[in-house]
Amino acid sequence: MTSKFCSCQIGETARRLLTPGACGQVLAGFAMAAYLVTEQGELFWLASENTLMHPRGLRIAGHFPKLVAGENFFIKRECICIAPDLQVHFGNASIWEVSPIPDNVALEVDTIPTKVKNIFSIGFDLSQARGFGRLIPRILSLAGGQLDDEPEIDPVLALGWAGIYKTARACLLCDMHGVLQEANALVGLGEGLTPSGDDFLSGLLFCINTIQRLCPRFINLDPFEQLSFIESAKQRTHLISFTLLKDSSNGQSVEPFHELIRAILSDQPPERIRQLVSCLTQIGHSTGWDLLTGMLTGFLLTFRSPDLINSSSVSLKQDIYV
Repeated sequence: MTSKFCSCQIGETARRLLTPGACGQVLAGFAMAAYLVTEQGELFWLASENTLMHPRGLRIAGHFPKLVAGENFFIKRECICIAPDLQVHFGNASIWEVSPIPDNVALEVDTIPTKVKNIFSIGFDLSQARGFGRLIPRILSLAGGQLDDEPEIDPVLALGWAGIYKTARACLLCDMHGVLQEANALVGLGEGLTPSGDDFLSGLLFCINTIQRLCPRFINLDPFEQLSFIESAKQRTHLISFTLLKDSSNGQSVEPFHELIRAILSDQPPERIRQLVSCLTQIGHSTGWDLLTGMLTGFLLTFRSPDLINSSSVSLKQDIYV
């Protein structure tokens, strides 16, 4: 007997990929999500009805199906047919699309630092931060021209901070070549299908590319150099994480991250921004926090002009790790 399920919402990228005749395999199956990859190596996923949207995602109404890695699928009309007897219909699903920030509502570059610092002002609780979110105070200190040299005991955080420090400093210097060069050390750093290093980089690249689109004369990120960086990451991390990183560089990410960047850059009230930060940081074990930390680092591009940076005040000491 065939089990039939329906998608209630589908991301624009997933909808583009699911054309009649397309086929592939289930890459990984979990209780509330399943990742599928086409023969062309394109990834999309099924998730429960309450999951936050992403351009590659399909929300499944009601009970979530159990999918097993290695099962084949093919697309027939507007249905994903998964061996041996499971169907997911998406013809009536609403399409979720990314809405770019209009140029006419974006803040002036010199007002962004204050807006960003206000997110982490008095009253913002970092005690529950996970992953690289625990490094946010260090990044804020660096933005103020100081270096928090307290030894970092956690080995992943110690390695992470070594790479994030250099990446953040390159951002403060508006050195885009340096940003990509230093970011290499963070690819694949951490555990799971989306390591903290990759999630941080997703937040960083999403933020940088958004700033460049809105303020093209403010920074000069070489698209070919960025593409080379993304492609080099493919061999050093999981396909799922690589795909999310690539999408972020193209301005595609999870729903609350889009909304948070929009809220910051279009001068929405602090209460709204805090609400979106709270929503973002609930994603995964540390994914949301890692995205937030990457976003903060990306915004450092707007904090200082290169001639105002005292390089000696933010030089990394060699003995701050234990």
